[in-house]
Amino acid sequence: MFFIIANLPFLTITHLFGIETFLDSFRNPDSYQCIKTDKIPSSNAHGGFILVKKAVHQNYSIRERDTILYYTTHDTIQQKVVYKIVSQNGVKRYYTISSNNDDLTGPIYDHQIIGKIKGWGENTVWNSLCIHIWDFSIESLNVIALFSAS
Repeated sequence: MFFIIANLPFLTITHLFGIETFLDSFRNPDSYQCIKTDKIPSSNAHGGFILVKKAVHQNYSIRERDTILYYTTHDTIQQKVVYKIVSQNGVKRYYTISSNNDDLTGPIYDHQIIGKIKGWGENTVWNSLCIHIWDFSIESLNVIALFSAS
């Protein structure tokens, strides 16, 4: 019974973001970031968090239909779905579409992109506690990262 209770936060994180992301976060702890937000995409919830896989991740790539977080030319942060990727002379340009309408925007360049959104959730007390435990585990109790760094 204790084993189940002790692992509930990790089961919650796995449910929110998936087992692959959960396991990869221990192998690449600096590649993921949870960010609090006022609005969650595709939800009526006001306030929550998004998990971003940063552009520094070794297996990072953006594909059409990925949701990205990026800086606009006006230094604001936006999240949009990649509609089309155009590569010309080694320079990639991303064209996006809003998740709630059909406005095509772009181009967005690699240097503007913070990362791609791997998941989101409501800002509940339980979810916040689970994220803090997960973050502490990745940063301070991560045996996998210690052995892979050696």
